[in-house]
Amino acid sequence: MENNDLRGRGGPARRTFVVGTLGAGATALGIGGVPALAAGGGRRKVAVLGGGVAGLTAAQELAERGFEVTVWERKELGGKSRSIPVKGTGSGGRKDLPGEHGFRYVPGFYHHLPETMARIPAAGGGDESVHDHLVAQAGVLYSRTGGREDLQLESNPDGLPSLEEIQRLVTALVQQLGALPARETAFFARQIAIFATSGEKRRFGQWEKTPWREFLRTDEMSEEFRRMFAEGLTTHLVASRPDIASTRATGILTELYFYALAGRGSTGKLGRVLDAPTSESWIQPWVAYLRERGVRFQVGWTVDRLTLGDDGRLASAHAKGPGGEERRIEDDWFVCALPVERARELWSPELRRADPALARMDKLRTEWMNGIQYYLDRPTPVLNGFVDYLDSPWALVSLSQAQYWGDFPAEYGDGKAAESFSVNIAQWDEPGILHKKPARECTPEEIAEETLAQMRAALEDTGRTVLPEKSVLRWHLDPAISYPGGGSTAANDEPLIVSEAGSWDNRPGHRTAVPNLFLAADYVRDNLSCATMEGANETAKRAVNALLEAAGSDADPCAVHELYAPPEFRLLRKADDVRYRLGLPHVLDTPWKF
Repeated sequence: MENNDLRGRGGPARRTFVVGTLGAGATALGIGGVPALAAGGGRRKVAVLGGGVAGLTAAQELAERGFEVTVWERKELGGKSRSIPVKGTGSGGRKDLPGEHGFRYVPGFYHHLPETMARIPAAGGGDESVHDHLVAQAGVLYSRTGGREDLQLESNPDGLPSLEEIQRLVTALVQQLGALPARETAFFARQIAIFATSGEKRRFGQWEKTPWREFLRTDEMSEEFRRMFAEGLTTHLVASRPDIASTRATGILTELYFYALAGRGSTGKLGRVLDAPTSESWIQPWVAYLRERGVRFQVGWTVDRLTLGDDGRLASAHAKGPGGEERRIEDDWFVCALPVERARELWSPELRRADPALARMDKLRTEWMNGIQYYLDRPTPVLNGFVDYLDSPWALVSLSQAQYWGDFPAEYGDGKAAESFSVNIAQWDEPGILHKKPARECTPEEIAEETLAQMRAALEDTGRTVLPEKSVLRWHLDPAISYPGGGSTAANDEPLIVSEAGSWDNRPGHRTAVPNLFLAADYVRDNLSCATMEGANETAKRAVNALLEAAGSDADPCAVHELYAPPEFRLLRKADDVRYRLGLPHVLDTPWKF
């Protein structure tokens, strides 16, 4: 049975609308200073539990509509998107070297997040917004081992590509296509065409429950096919394995990337990055703006219990402070913006009985994707974009950041570091090539050595020297990776939700059966159904819209966007809905022999 309700998307009492341009923001929404009028005796106090992207988004939307908002955050504002300075590394008036959970990337097909960024004043005053500090990337490099030429998809901002660039691209394409049997390439193209023209009923009724590996029939395919199309589109991008990843969620990301490459359904660029460390260019100006709007922040406080009242509403939340002190939170409304592994710890037996959707969250799965940064004594741009190491056992993706961050040696550290080379590690269970151990069984030093070895195996196997040993000044592993009790096996304080096949039914909506409790996080039902900043932002806006309706507020709702669908596919998708209702396969889904 189809189940694609976002729980809060519509309804006769809704006044939601869709905008297609950035910045149809404060002025068009009428949220410049008119306070919201709330029902229920003027109930306007909101407790936002969690200060990541979802929590800060909810705080902004509510504060702009006149609600009194307090954000409760156990660690640092910004969540996984914050910068994590390497303490004690700055000297001579410079800031500490910037570390992070993983580098920030804003694909062109994101719409909710850029709309919010366009409404946040940039640091330093003036008319600029945070969105103005996003820098376009030219492309992506798929780096290969075994002496094969890397596949570089990059536009040349200075004009036509050079003869050397053309030669390398042609060589790489011939090598990639030559390593893939022609019928496998044709099969992948057919499967993408099937998904792109599948109706919503089939997407939720069939593809949601089909693992990506099964959809691509990888057991019948070559190793090269599995590397490029199975693992490259799941583990490397969203930390989910192809044997468990939902075809619906993976297919959506895949088609949106292809549409963005073609310049369709995007904000005009393949992707963007910030022109300075995340907290400096985004989180700090965001928090400053929210403080100006009256938002209060309680950082270092861990919410550990929720109490349900006799009237079926949430009566209170309970938090513990940095010194062990306790506080009872008795606001009118609650937006839970905690990550899934922490939110479900709050669901008492009473709450689970009140809303069975909360109990189903126990079935949601998390995996690891954490970052490590290398600080080098020379700029190491590699290219204007990110590098995907398709053959790396640990599913590495890297970004050289100093090329976007101005005069790095003058701003950060002791003046010696000229590069912040940030790497995401998405596979923690496969043995490496140097120490022959999975990442979660390695020490931090071994993780640093192994990650470098795997990158060098790809970047330097054609004779280039990209990451010389003597250039690496130091490294910084995400502090969410720890070793409890001094043991040899790592623990992760900040894992990611993954879209396991069939997990949509276990994702809750933005509303709950508790009238004053709403959910905002990337595990909540959203368009992308993956661990993304876009999903966190979207779900916060939908949660706020549901809260506005429940409060009887006269404020305009948050702008929400639907997924891009090519106009020429709409009739095909409707026809497929008919076929699905009749129990028929997709019209292109015919027997295929290899």
